[in-house]
Amino acid sequence: MNKHDTPRAISQAEITLKRHCYLVTCGQAVKRGERIATTSISGLGDIHAPVAGTIDHVDPYRIRITADGDETVEPISFNGIAGQELLKALIELGADITAASDIQTLIINGVDEEQGLTARSTLLSTASGTLELGIQALLSIYAPPATYLAAINGSDLLESTRYTKISEQYPAGLDPMVALTVTGKENPDNTLVVGLETVFHIGRIMETGLPVMETMITVDKTSQIFLLGTPVGEIINITGDNIEDRDRIVLGGVLRGSAAASPMQGVTRDTTAITLVKNSAPVAQDSPCVGCGECIRHCPARLDPAMITSYAEFGMYDKAADESVDACFECGLCGFFCIAQRPMLQYIRLAKNELERAKSVAGKEK
Repeated sequence: MNKHDTPRAISQAEITLKRHCYLVTCGQAVKRGERIATTSISGLGDIHAPVAGTIDHVDPYRIRITADGDETVEPISFNGIAGQELLKALIELGADITAASDIQTLIINGVDEEQGLTARSTLLSTASGTLELGIQALLSIYAPPATYLAAINGSDLLESTRYTKISEQYPAGLDPMVALTVTGKENPDNTLVVGLETVFHIGRIMETGLPVMETMITVDKTSQIFLLGTPVGEIINITGDNIEDRDRIVLGGVLRGSAAASPMQGVTRDTTAITLVKNSAPVAQDSPCVGCGECIRHCPARLDPAMITSYAEFGMYDKAADESVDACFECGLCGFFCIAQRPMLQYIRLAKNELERAKSVAGKEK
């Protein structure tokens, strides 16, 4: 990582918990890099303090730290660590990485999720050394026969991958579409698609021996490194924009992002962009479906979003499952073209979450 990419200092960090179990209490002093929450689901890494300081608030959804001091945990040496042992170490250090076996094709998705986002393209152009370390770690874990870099422009940026050019037309850069371009199938067997930000996080762990504490984020079409937990309101202020009443701060792009609960909410490892949506923009509302069929015509997964979201709206999640809601890769085009301005993507995510919750409960009961 270039020296000019040193993250901005912050006075307070707010860490969002996503099915994590917190390990700290209010008033506790923590070092920079200290583990403060453990993951409870596969594919999600643990969480570490991005700053040294004092725990000000803890609940099942967030941890807030007031920065005070600069004491950092001791770095870890990776000498002699490989394979599944390396996988376990990376998860404990905050890498969002899947425990999978018999991976035949590894695809590194270097395409920014939406137009106007530049986090991944910036990483490709400024952090190739770090990315190579991340890829080598993945190769040690999965040992795939074939590894590809999928990008709009990046044929000679990463030596350990084969380059596959991806169309600039949205949603060609989303994981299933990238898999389709590389392998000919949207959900091929024995294939793993990894986002470039995850490769960067793994590379930083290998470089420093420290946990994931920073990430690349697009703000106003340019990208830079920010500490995890940096309040989104502070990031918006960097652009010179003023947050006004009824404005929405979106974590991600306007098509696939989710609204921040408040300007104090901190960025997470999967935050690739911060977008300020002014109050003049159309607002999704719980209006009835008018049956126009626009969402069906524009769905790249060839689903029936109108039917899926109607089932989700009324809590009929099993019916949504029957309509293959899991095949949706959440491009957001159904909501973009919905003339009734229904919250299509939100309903789809609700159905997926409730189905996953029911599956988890059923598994525990067994």
